[in-house]
Parts: sequence; structure tokens; C-alpha cells
Amino acid sequence: MDDMDNDLRYERILNIIDLIMTMQSKTYGVSLKDIESTYNVSRRTAQRMKDIVISLFPQVTELQTTGKVKRWGFKGKPVNLYNFSADDVTDLESVKELCRINNLDDKLPVLNRVIESIKGTNNPNLTSLENDIEILLESEGYAVRQGARFKVDNQVLSKIREAIKSMKKLEFSYQAKEYYDLEEKNLAGFRIQKGLKPKKTVVVEPYGILYGERHYLVGKSDDKKNEGKVKQYLLHRISDLKILDDYFDPDSSFDLREWADSSFGIFHDEKMQVKLKFKKEIADDVLRYNFHPTQKVEQLKNGAVIVSFTSSGAKSILWNIFKWGTNVGILAPKGLRERYVEMLKIVANINLKYQTPEE
Repeated sequence: MDDMDNDLRYERILNIIDLIMTMQSKTYGVSLKDIESTYNVSRRTAQRMKDIVISLFPQVTELQTTGKVKRWGFKGKPVNLYNFSADDVTDLESVKELCRINNLDDKLPVLNRVIESIKGTNNPNLTSLENDIEILLESEGYAVRQGARFKVDNQVLSKIREAIKSMKKLEFSYQAKEYYDLEEKNLAGFRIQKGLKPKKTVVVEPYGILYGERHYLVGKSDDKKNEGKVKQYLLHRISDLKILDDYFDPDSSFDLREWADSSFGIFHDEKMQVKLKFKKEIADDVLRYNFHPTQKVEQLKNGAVIVSFTSSGAKSILWNIFKWGTNVGILAPKGLRERYVEMLKIVANINLKYQTPEE
């Protein structure tokens, strides 16, 4: 038997083990179609894999579901196939550190419970496991990412999650922008002096939370001006949050992942077909860079790279392009290119004002 046959054999074994774990973790089990798509196998092979699991574990049976598709899963006591190593626990400890760095402290209690559960399953070797974990943790670390990070009250996150689960509306005070822009004008045309903007009371149907350098509540506002529109609210600017005894029917057409993927960063505006051209000198970096979920990348014969994607969020796109310096050009759309040129002029004019130490 050659190496290729061995590889295929091991892959099949791993697939069977993974299928057993999947059957245990899913309430409604798995169907033959699930097995086909997950392991990229034929219907016949999917049937054979299912039969192997049934022959190994009598707890596996056809589950009673409301659908017409047959599904199989475990009934009774689960099978313990998990054998966690020090590396596995260290990875989870590293995730905890990343959460701390990225201001996701609300995730720590859950991670702690998971880690303790894992240690519990390895109880006979607990001392050895903990010693190995300590050694690994001492040899790994994360540099703290500098930049603006805003502390969010865990109580705010807890209330938002409760409202999402119970499908109740939220009411809170919100400061959309801390200061007026100098260029803003009132109805009479006079420039508004820079100063704090007043807060306003907002009622929102909460749909989800987006995590990033800044965290956002995503939902629909009751405000007449924005009624029916999905908006984002910075969590650190939310105060006096309370859950109302007012239920709502979630918009079944809204998908948080699609919402996040449809923009570049957190800004949502009109979608556009973006096409960027990068010089061959930085081709290696560009080919390894993830610009957008819809991206298509093409390397030309001369070494240059064309990146195309469909997205909204022009402001975030321009900020990203700016960091590539003179190594990138905007092929399309024309409006984005013109806006970029205008942005560069503004930046240049601002910096000209600070040429002398006195200024």
C-alpha cells in the first residue's frame, strides 16, 4: 500500500471519528445530505459511513423529527471520544488573552468554564496537564495592540443579549457623535460652533452585536426618520439602557453575517463594484491579504495584482487603500477614485499648515 492509499485510509478514519462527534453535538443529528456535503463524498459513501457508526455504537438511531428528511444521532449516554492535550488548553488560554486585549471580557467566564470542563475530563492526568499548560503559556504571548479601544459595560452586553433572546425592544440614551463638525451649519446657514452634541433617546429592535476595535449594536430603530432601516450603535455611547415590555417580530430576511459581509468595515452605504490594481513589488503581500469575502484576485503576467470585490462602506475602503501608499491604484468605480483624490488633497492641505514649529 503506497503513501497515497495510506493518506486516504487515515482521512476516512478521521471522517468517521468526526462524524461520531458531530452526531453527538447536534440535537437533530445529521442527514445523508449533511454527510455528503461535509465530507465531500457520494451518496453511497455517506450511507456506508452512517452504517459504520451505527455498527460501532448502538446508541445511534434514526431520530424523530418534524421534517421528511431522515436524520441519525445519539440517544442515551454520550460517548467520550475527547482526549484533550496541553496544546488544546493552551490554545484556549491564548484565546482568553486575545479577548482581554480586544476588550471582550464578557467572553472570559464561558472560556473559563470550558477550560475547567476539559481539565475535568482529563482528571487522572490533571497535574501533568497543568504543568504542561504552564510551560506552554510561559513560552507564548501576545503584543498589546495599540489604538483606541473603548470599554463596554458587561451589563450592557448582558441586557442586549437578553433582549435579543426574548425579542423585546431596547430603549437607551445615545450620543451619535460627541462633537459637531466645524463644517456643519444650522438651518439659517450659520456655522455651528464646535461643542458637545446632545444625547437622544432611541428605541431599537435588537438584532445582534458586531465586535471589532469598536463594538456595535445592530438593530432597527423606531425613529420615524430611520424607521425600517437597520442601523449600528456604538456600545460605548449607549447609556441608561433598559429592556421594554414591548415585543417585536424579527425581520426574517435579515442575516447578521450577510450584513457584516456586505460592507467594508462597519460603514454601510451604496454597494459598488471595486477594482484595485497593486504593483508587482508588493504582490506577495496582496496575494496573502483578505480584503473582502467577495474578493476575486488575479495576478497579471507582469506581476501586478488585480483585486475585485463588491461592497459598501466607501470610507473604510479608502482608509484601507491609503495604507498601501503609492503601490495601489483604483481602477473602478470612477466615483471612488475621485473621492480618494479629494481625500489626499485634504490631507496634504492640513499637513501644510503644520510645517513650522510655531503652528
